[in-house]
Amino acid sequence: MIPETNITRTVVVTNREGIHARAATLIAEVVRQFQSKVVLIKDREQAEGTDVLQILALCTNRGEELLLEATGHDAEAVLDALEQLFAGDFSEN
Repeated sequence: MIPETNITRTVVVTNREGIHARAATLIAEVVRQFQSKVVLIKDREQAEGTDVLQILALCTNRGEELLLEATGHDAEAVLDALEQLFAGDFSEN
């Protein structure tokens, strides 16, 4: 049995609009492709990685940091995918 992994990474929101509805939906879609549980953390607020409304409630603007925390067998893979999504500005630029 493969042990579960708990990994965290910090990402910076660089797209002009911050995390809006389309970006939040893309985040949730990426997370749903994996088995690991993902939580996005801003300050002391947390959002489940598959819940678009919770992600939006973080009110994350351009230049702000989010801590991504993944727990599961494919934790590293889901965080790699999310990092690419953030690095690509959610395909908006």
